[in-house]
Amino acid sequence: MESNFEWITANGDIGIRFFHSIDDGGYSNPPHWHNDLEIIYLLEGRLKVRFGDGGERQIGADELLVINSGTIHAVTAYPNQAIVLQVPYEMLLQYMEHYDQLYFVVDERPASEAEKQKLAEFKAVLREMDEVYGAQKEGYQLKFDSLLLEALYRLLVDYAVRIGKEHIPQNQKAVQQIREVMRYIEEHYAKKLTVAQVAEHFGYTPNYLSKLLKRYLGLTVYQYLYEIRLDRICRDLQHPEARIMELLPKHGCENYKSVSRLFKERYGCSMKEMQKRYEKEKGDRPMGQWVRIRKAEMP
Repeated sequence: MESNFEWITANGDIGIRFFHSIDDGGYSNPPHWHNDLEIIYLLEGRLKVRFGDGGERQIGADELLVINSGTIHAVTAYPNQAIVLQVPYEMLLQYMEHYDQLYFVVDERPASEAEKQKLAEFKAVLREMDEVYGAQKEGYQLKFDSLLLEALYRLLVDYAVRIGKEHIPQNQKAVQQIREVMRYIEEHYAKKLTVAQVAEHFGYTPNYLSKLLKRYLGLTVYQYLYEIRLDRICRDLQHPEARIMELLPKHGCENYKSVSRLFKERYGCSMKEMQKRYEKEKGDRPMGQWVRIRKAEMP
């Protein structure tokens, strides 16, 4: 198993999440969704993204993917480099009228020369954003903001469509049910949760709930619950003062041996090793940047 180092910049200076990812792959993150609009522009390698409606998309070098707000997705990473942009929902509402009625579709294989040119120019803006933010010369925030607005303008003018029947997932009701279940589990993951309790909260049978998650997320309720718990533990391990034996009950875990096994299966190292790596990588990076490490079996 290979380790994955994803270089994440602290973006308090620009108001959005933006980073250049250097990724050794070999992991899948748990299905999740967010209100932010996400753009992944792959420079090298490949990624596979599975969506909550059952769809799947693979992207390769010099291809990009737009993940619309509220879309359930899970990423399987292979070795790659990428530029990742996540624009807050509030910013999108501010700059795009009727944003909630918009859906963005980028065709990576446009037929006309005009469309090819538009796509090339859009990618060029993303690459320049990466260069400007990486160099951080005097006035970089002003330049970055202007490029961000240019990217959003091109996205709106060239790739936005009003949501119609052809863009609404066929299983919209089931997807909405999944979102509600995911949100509930994320809000209560630190408590003692059983399949029966979650099912009862939504008025489902345990069997229906189990089949629903397995079909759309590819995970059992128990597996998704522990994906969340392990992810939260891993986040807290970024702090060198964190005590592992205090983190487990904080995040709903009681059996140290069981959690240790699951953590090592998912990340390829122990919790203590992960904490040491975070500390080492933070010390090796400039101020204002941090490292997220992912290790796991390929599915």
